[in-house]
Amino acid sequence: LFTTPRDHDESPSCGIRPTRRHHGDTERLLANQRRTTLSSLEEDDDVPQSNTHLQQQNIQTPITRRTVLYTSAAATLALFPLLQSASAAESLEELSLGTAKWSDDASLPPSSIPLSARIVPPSFSTYLARFLLHYDGGASEWWKDQSESFSLLASYDTKQRESKSFGSYASSIQKGLYSYISGNDESNISSYSKVRAQYSTLLTSLTDKYGSKRGAIRDLALMFAMLPAVYQPTDLLLKIDEGAIKATGSNKGTNAENFPPNYQEDFTLLLPNKYQVLYNESSKSFSITPNINLFEIGINEDSKTPAISTTFGPLSSQPLSRERSLTLDVYALLGISGGAGCALTHTLVIPLDVVKTRIQTNPGQYKGVFDGAATIASEEGMKALLLGAQATIAGYSWYGISVYPSYAFFKRFFGEQLLSPAFAVAHANDVALFAGAMASVIASLGLTPIEACRIRAVAQPEIYRELGLLGTLKVIGTENEELGWKNVYAGLPSLMTRQVIFGSVKFLAFERASEAIFAVRPELREATFTALGVSLIAGGISGALSSVVSQPADSVLTYVAKQSAGGDLGIIGGAKKMVEEGGVSSLFRGLGSRSIWAGCIIGGQFLLYDVFRAFFGISGDDLNQVLEVVLPKNM
Repeated sequence: LFTTPRDHDESPSCGIRPTRRHHGDTERLLANQRRTTLSSLEEDDDVPQSNTHLQQQNIQTPITRRTVLYTSAAATLALFPLLQSASAAESLEELSLGTAKWSDDASLPPSSIPLSARIVPPSFSTYLARFLLHYDGGASEWWKDQSESFSLLASYDTKQRESKSFGSYASSIQKGLYSYISGNDESNISSYSKVRAQYSTLLTSLTDKYGSKRGAIRDLALMFAMLPAVYQPTDLLLKIDEGAIKATGSNKGTNAENFPPNYQEDFTLLLPNKYQVLYNESSKSFSITPNINLFEIGINEDSKTPAISTTFGPLSSQPLSRERSLTLDVYALLGISGGAGCALTHTLVIPLDVVKTRIQTNPGQYKGVFDGAATIASEEGMKALLLGAQATIAGYSWYGISVYPSYAFFKRFFGEQLLSPAFAVAHANDVALFAGAMASVIASLGLTPIEACRIRAVAQPEIYRELGLLGTLKVIGTENEELGWKNVYAGLPSLMTRQVIFGSVKFLAFERASEAIFAVRPELREATFTALGVSLIAGGISGALSSVVSQPADSVLTYVAKQSAGGDLGIIGGAKKMVEEGGVSSLFRGLGSRSIWAGCIIGGQFLLYDVFRAFFGISGDDLNQVLEVVLPKNM
């Protein structure tokens, strides 16, 4: 019944129409796609919450050394058991079509499959993706979870997220099909008969797995009728019982006579009842009747990567991906990357930090940043611009080691364990803010004593220059007999408040600034050098913004730490006294120098953090997993 062309003399691409390509705006396409589809398918048919509780608590309650140590130890011990719980079962791994597994993105070789590969037509792939969402238990459960996770978003955002997820999921399906159909080393693509034999085996397997479900045989026949005639397993299709091939399904899509208005938005819908397969004696192939326009239009996704819009939904060039669960060794490497980045950047801007601190502790002494640097160098020598270097390096090494892995952990813990998926997706900014706040709390516990030593060394070098870090700690801990060692934590409420505000805004602003830059210039992702440049710029923006938001707390911190015998002076008392002495403007003293400092240092932090992450093999791509669908060779 089926006459094949010369298998070894003809290419499978001969006589097959090329895919039309149009590079346009994804949002515009998706907005107009439903209208385009409905008119063409039947052409031949007749805030984040603030941390106000920090201000409401009695900050003058004595903080003992024992309390601080117990709190730090409890937080550390509580952290590690939770690290092991950040894993979730993925129903897609239960896909009956073949073996579905999550593989490390970096370990997979780049796919050579052409996006519009005619050997596996995009329309065939996207309809198979819909077919599985309806008939396959694992795929159906996964899509239900996906849809629920977007349920609290605005309607437009929900459609965008679902469309992107479906396109990536369909891409994973297509890549698995391409690998199976093309054979080892793509040896089948030069032979029509070999390709047809693979599709014949695929049809048999799909019939065995899903054929008992109502309407599945008809949908399979429709799907294989979408293949080019030279690829269709015609002999098998002719053997299918006519009653089974015409039996309609039970899902909401096939019950309709015409395409429902939401067909391009609901990816669980299949072809309506009136569509059937028809065998053409002259062409010896099957077609769909009434005629259907299987359009395939080249588009760009939101990241400007190539994609195809088909009658049955988008087909992305990128497979479905997710972030893999982080292990203790990955968190350790994140800490090392953060510690190295913070230590190096803070070391480079120690002179600027010295000037900033002097401006805050001695208001009116300097006209500005450059005047302050020149005056200090001329009056006290160049070494004076390196005051507090020991405390700076030690303090911010700890800061980087603690804050970066803590942020990664808390962001995953809040988003994957503590909150429902829908709430976490809808409140992604709030999750980032709270994760940054919690990471900053942990960092503040170790940073407070060291920061107090640094400020003393810079503000009063004649007393503390020769003592060094340990000597200064000893002096602060013994200068007040009543307070004792709690004196080193006199600035804890102020520093923690500043760090909580600064840290939460820093991470959120960096992530959103990076997204905005890549949205405008997506090609910057392609090269490591340009991607690191984006990290530098986005880090600078986030640092400047964070410094403005946290400036009052920073000013109070410096003021409280300067009071040698004032260990019981808290953030509220310090702020009130500053306003009484210098007015509200005193809370923003040194804002210009601090903004420059923060922009430089946070930009450098994120730049070096990403450099070290790339060096250790834990960059964004390294921590991603992609869905790999493997069809058994002998189905």
